Amino acid sequence: MKKLKVILLLIIAFPLLAGAKDYKASLFGILSDGVTNNTRSIQKAIDFIHENGGGRLVFYVGRYVTGSILLKSNVILKLEEGAVLVGASSIYDYNDTAKIKALISADGQKNIGISGKGVIDGNGPALLENIAMLQKKGYAGQKDLANAALMAFTNCANIKIDSVNLWNGCGKAQLFDHCRDVSVENINITSKQARGAGGILILKSEKIAIKDSYIDVLQRPLLEALQSTNIRVDRTIDPRGKSIRE
Repeated sequence: MKKLKVILLLIIAFPLLAGAKDYKASLFGILSDGVTNNTRSIQKAIDFIHENGGGRLVFYVGRYVTGSILLKSNVILKLEEGAVLVGASSIYDYNDTAKIKALISADGQKNIGISGKGVIDGNGPALLENIAMLQKKGYAGQKDLANAALMAFTNCANIKIDSVNLWNGCGKAQLFDHCRDVSVENINITSKQARGAGGILILKSEKIAIKDSYIDVLQRPLLEALQSTNIRVDRTIDPRGKSIRE
């Protein structure tokens, strides 16, 4: 009887884990050739998993090019070691969601996450080159000039970012706006090729835990603003070996 109670409590506490199912990215026609733009295929996969009770979309070894994708409730992106999610090089592949252009974003979702030992590569230099070219030709409007974030979450709850590497962003690596119950751990953020590259931006959010991570960016590694509360940072350092929260 006690065992049954424990199991029921775990299911209530972790609803996503209770019904989690792994889906291989390749099942949805997502290609790892480093050339094909997989934006639509990845979004269809996320939508399918969301509509069927949740689970993990698993990427194996390869380079997966994509533009903006929307993460939805009870869906986790898992990047296995050797898997690289590469940002598209055209600014027109990025949508304005969560108040900012971002490679991965979510608005009003819960029980979402990104895990694994793979890489999210913002492809910052190529993206900035594309923006500069469009600007020179007079095709880029003011909103197109904003640097895209790697991740942007708005009005979301129960977010877990674990073990991934975030490289070559041209904007913020992570943005949390009006979010709560966020766990960021064992991540590596390295973005030094674009002047606007930053670390983690927290706006009007609460219960954020950042631990055991490394952040090497040109802008501030951590920026807390606009009445954020209960932010905890443990064993997270910059290239000097100093805490990102000083």
